[in-house]
Amino acid sequence: MKKCNLKILTLTMALCVSAALSGCAANAAATQEPNKQTTTSTIPMEQAHNSGDTSSSNSTSTAEAYESDEVISPEEQAKAEEVRRAEIAEQYSIYEAYGMTYDKEKDRFFYNGQMVRYFKDQVSAENTNSFFFEDGVVDVEPIRDTNGTLTGLKQSSDADFKARTEKQEEIKAEFNAAGITGNSGSFEMGDPNYRDDSLDAYTAFGVSYDQSTQKWMYDGKIIHILYDADHNTYCDSSASDGINLKVVRDKSGNIEKLMETEAQELEQYVK
Repeated sequence: MKKCNLKILTLTMALCVSAALSGCAANAAATQEPNKQTTTSTIPMEQAHNSGDTSSSNSTSTAEAYESDEVISPEEQAKAEEVRRAEIAEQYSIYEAYGMTYDKEKDRFFYNGQMVRYFKDQVSAENTNSFFFEDGVVDVEPIRDTNGTLTGLKQSSDADFKARTEKQEEIKAEFNAAGITGNSGSFEMGDPNYRDDSLDAYTAFGVSYDQSTQKWMYDGKIIHILYDADHNTYCDSSASDGINLKVVRDKSGNIEKLMETEAQELEQYVK
C-alpha cells in the first residue's frame, strides 16, 4: 500500500543484529507486509528504527564493510557506536517531554523509570520510530490527535503487553525451527491489536474498515484512492481496481459528501 500522509503500521518479522559485532553498527533488513510500501531502516544493536533515508545511509557503511570482510579497528567500532547512540538520542528526543528517555550508556529507553520493551510511532507517512528490547518491562504507545500531532505517551494495557509477548514467542519459535538464532532474542513485530485509523474521519459518510482484510471499504468496494484536499490523501496501491473517492467540503470546511471520481483525476495527488 503506497502511503500518503496516513498512519499505517508495517507488520514485520526481522531478526535483529546485536552484540555479536561488539558494538559495531550494522543493518538488518525488515520483511515488509506485501503491497504496503515502507522504508523503515534498522538502527542496530537490538532494534530502534526510523524510516528516514539519513539514518539508513549512516548505519549502512559499517555493515557493508563487515560483510565484505574489511577489517574494522576497535577505534572505528567505538566511534560508529558512539555516532549511532547519539543519532538515536536525537531521533527520540521528541518523547522526553512525555516521560520517555534514552539512556546512551545502557542503550535502552525508559518510561517513568521503567525499561521500555516495545514502542512504535508513525511520525509521518514516510517515517516510523520503533524498537523492541526483550529485556524491557513495559510497552509504550504514542498519543496523537486528529491532526497527527504528538500530544503524549501512555503505557500499554496488560492485555496488549501479554498479546505482544505471545506474538514474540511465536516468532522466536519459528526462527528456532528454521535454525536461526540471535544473541539478543529481539525481534520487530506487528502490533497484534493493530487497526489502521487513516480514514476514521470519514466513517460517518459510509467508509468502513474491514479488520479481517485490513482494507478500507466504501459501498462494498475496497478504496483505492481517497483524496481530501489539504486534509488527507490515502492510496492503497494493491487495490488499483477499487473505488476512488474525492471528499467534498463546504465553505466552513465541514465534510458534505464523498464523491466517486475517476482514478486518473486523483492519481496526480499520490505520485
